[in-house]
Amino acid sequence: MHGLRVSGTLLCHAGTHRIAFPAVDVAVIDAPGLHAGRSRSARQAFGEPAGASRVLLAPSGETVGVDTLEIDAEVHRVLPASPVVKWMGGGSLLGFIFVRGVLWPLVRLVEFEHFLAGAPREAA
Repeated sequence: MHGLRVSGTLLCHAGTHRIAFPAVDVAVIDAPGLHAGRSRSARQAFGEPAGASRVLLAPSGETVGVDTLEIDAEVHRVLPASPVVKWMGGGSLLGFIFVRGVLWPLVRLVEFEHFLAGAPREAA
């Protein structure tokens, strides 16, 4: 993964936690009401109650709810994560990006939704 870069990310919050997605993973940004009962909340990954103000929809149909999002068009180097950390994230973690002085975990939307599917079901 050395030298991997990402151009265009969605910087999101799930509760007080940060999470980033490559923009190419997201086909649509929707309101949660359009996916009621079908969307997983990113808060589940952090052991928090489900909730979302936006839903990210992958081209293949997977959905993940987030509280806030900001589109970042800059190119960022992806800092690698250890294999055990990647495993703990269900294989969804690509690594970390450093944006405005803060580390953000960078995850693939489809794999992250599948990871959340293993958690107790709470709709966003």
